[in-house]
Amino acid sequence: MLPNEPEMSDPVYILGGGSIGLLLATRLAPVTDIVLIRRPGQHPPRCQLTLQEGELTRQIAVAQVGADALAEPARRLIVCTKAYDALAALRQLGARLPADASLLLMQNGMSSQEEILAAFPQAHIHAASSTEGAYRPAPNRVVHAGRGITRIGRLQGQEQDWAKLLCQGGLASETVEPIRWHLANKLRVNALINPLTVLHDCRNGELLEQPAARAAMQRLGEEADAVLAAAGYRFADSAFDQACAVAARTADNISSMLQDARAGRRLELDAITGYLLQLAERHGVAAPTHRALYQRSGFSFRQSSRHPKRLAIALTSAGKEAIAPASS
Repeated sequence: MLPNEPEMSDPVYILGGGSIGLLLATRLAPVTDIVLIRRPGQHPPRCQLTLQEGELTRQIAVAQVGADALAEPARRLIVCTKAYDALAALRQLGARLPADASLLLMQNGMSSQEEILAAFPQAHIHAASSTEGAYRPAPNRVVHAGRGITRIGRLQGQEQDWAKLLCQGGLASETVEPIRWHLANKLRVNALINPLTVLHDCRNGELLEQPAARAAMQRLGEEADAVLAAAGYRFADSAFDQACAVAARTADNISSMLQDARAGRRLELDAITGYLLQLAERHGVAAPTHRALYQRSGFSFRQSSRHPKRLAIALTSAGKEAIAPASS
């Protein structure tokens, strides 16, 4: 082991108590010490989490601490915040985050990872692309709504066996290279499913039951494939086929973007659709359907994401006519 390299006996800290953070906390707590890092403020030293999988419900107690009250260095840290919060949340840990910590980034999109790499050049950083379906109906309750797989790969620093840990917790996981290909693959799936679940206010699987939604998915998929091909990414199947397979496998799941829209929170449009549009502009590829979802009614999603309720209205008003199938 290298000097200061995280040991397997070190606790695993989970930054962010959303659906994926709670899913990981409840699945990993039986196999390793877990500490859930909450927002700054006073928190009881332990909390009772509820994991629901089908008809089975389990109670799991885990340690928790506010981000401003962390007493020990977080040497092994899984970052489960929203993409737009990730860098600021890490910086908030200050000296409690060692320069050479081992980080696993669980964010959607492909923008926040690059920011974190630049900000923490000595850290051992891995990124994950996960198709696990989960939603949080209450602050300490998570529903595991669809089984998937988490693919993990190194971005910088020493290799760490995060996949083995997730497998020990009963979550299918594997180490892959290059991880950026898998992040791009998930990006195109997220770009098809997430905004449309907000537009139609529906679960993932319901998109497949609505002809207008399926047609919109196909058009979005064709554009996403063209943009990513121009950026050097090649895939064996189409974005549309991949998104349909994920939507079917996680049919009962409420997408993270729809969860945020319903709760009046900021959406991750910049990290997903916004990043895809940046690539489109950089490589000179048209993506009008994605742009219709990102910008409508005189203001962009970048602006309106600060006002989620207005954003949901914008999606609805943009929606059916902006991304309706072309008339024959």
